[in-house]
Amino acid sequence: MSALLFRYVPGDSFLHLLDPRVKITAMLVASISIFMSSTFREMAAISLVFSLILLISSVSPRIVLGSLRPMLVFLFLIFILQLFLTGGDSLFSLMGLDATYQGLVKGSLLVLRFILLLMFASLLTATTSPSMMTAGIERMLRPLPSRKFGISSFDLATMMFLSLHFVPLLHENFSKLRDSQLSRGLDAKKNPALALYSLSVPMVRAAFGSAEDVAVAMESRCYQGDHRSSLHEPQLRKKDLLSLLSFAAVMLLMI
Repeated sequence: MSALLFRYVPGDSFLHLLDPRVKITAMLVASISIFMSSTFREMAAISLVFSLILLISSVSPRIVLGSLRPMLVFLFLIFILQLFLTGGDSLFSLMGLDATYQGLVKGSLLVLRFILLLMFASLLTATTSPSMMTAGIERMLRPLPSRKFGISSFDLATMMFLSLHFVPLLHENFSKLRDSQLSRGLDAKKNPALALYSLSVPMVRAAFGSAEDVAVAMESRCYQGDHRSSLHEPQLRKKDLLSLLSFAAVMLLMI
């Protein structure tokens, strides 16, 4: 499941064929709507919209839910911090700290926001090929005066794409490294400091090695940030605009 984290899933569904700029803009609209929602009713409505879009995309729910797995610890910590550090009516006490009803509600809403954001982002990357994603980001950034700062829209788009590309790669490397260390007798419960050192140092080294490999591959192919051609040229059609306007209208009605 983790092998498909934030990776493209080939297909020919309606969502796959939409212009990447429309899908990226829709992701921004969804993010704004999610962070503006403040009740469980609004969250449930957004979740229902997401379920319908997932059904149209023909992407397996297993792939979308798999994007949550690496973030479970982070989500749990957010919930615990909100539960015990938010003032209000006490529910129970643990180690001198009071868990409050207001903290329970606030923590649950915050975790739900992150879950929805991750699932929308996973669906975006699952239905948009890397080349189309790069082309879409580049077209959206082209009007910005980035050349005044010595960087082109092609460079920015490539950096964003590589950042997305490295997320599943780093997770895959971490899984392999963890399994290899466990096979050598590593016990994280008995010695967490040694486990952290044994995993973090090779992980950082592998990340730098992967980044260097990508840089060498790009240089060997004579990569230049200016005037690059694209295998796929995104074309904004009427159905793309109608889809974006419909999605934005529905999301605004949710909050």
